[in-house]
Amino acid sequence: MNKIQLASHFLATHLNQFECPVCHSPFIDVAAGTLRCSNDHTFDLSKKGTLFFLNAPVNTEYTDEMLRNRQQVLTSGFFEPMLSEVVKHLQGDLILDAGSGEGTTTKWLAAQYRAGDFVGLDISKPAINIAGSGVVSDPQPLFTVGDLAQLPFESNAVSSIVNILSPANYQEFDRVLQPGGTLIKVIPNSHYLTELRQLVYPEGEHATYDNTPVKKHFMDQYDHITFVPVTYQFALTPDLFKALFAMTPLTWQAGDRREAILAEGLTQITADFEVGIVEI
Repeated sequence: MNKIQLASHFLATHLNQFECPVCHSPFIDVAAGTLRCSNDHTFDLSKKGTLFFLNAPVNTEYTDEMLRNRQQVLTSGFFEPMLSEVVKHLQGDLILDAGSGEGTTTKWLAAQYRAGDFVGLDISKPAINIAGSGVVSDPQPLFTVGDLAQLPFESNAVSSIVNILSPANYQEFDRVLQPGGTLIKVIPNSHYLTELRQLVYPEGEHATYDNTPVKKHFMDQYDHITFVPVTYQFALTPDLFKALFAMTPLTWQAGDRREAILAEGLTQITADFEVGIVEI
């Protein structure tokens, strides 16, 4: 099957778990590459098998170049030890990667957890274009351009939500998660990319990172979060360091020091996360 056929089959299998983000009515069919709701709103699958659920494109700070550098770093295995912890807590038949970026994490998780089907959702159309490109993965997630504030799912329809280094909308997460469902949020910890931070910000307020505001906001929503720390060192080649430098907003303020930092380089980087697990 081609990508449109695979996506159509995915949608047909889970049709009663999706809802129209325009009018919140149920979808009634997917035919000839078009998803249709009961109020006749339609969404056409692209040739890459992706869906665009927004009223209009949204400009984000993440350019195509940044996203491709991110893809290079992530496909090298940078997140895999952290994702190995995430996959332990997945359950159910429909999993949402909320803020999936260019799809590398979604594809990796889908390959490891085969008991369910994965939807990767991101507000960035360039990110989803990259996610849908290339050869068909096994299994193939459904990638969609959508808004975390208006998820295209029925209430209580999603088994697990993964939210990795991405903004969250807890009200929507609570709405779409099934009773007994699982929310897994990954937050950067204080030593995340610390070597790169020290190169870019030798001193000043940005020289250190504190995840307290993000973690507190998460903990304000739920009183039963289990946190698992995941910390490791990841080896960098010169090409991977350049891609890492280009993929993160951390380096946007490098300014005229950019070339000197790239010349100095790094041979390893610290990955430092807190994986928060909530059973709904």
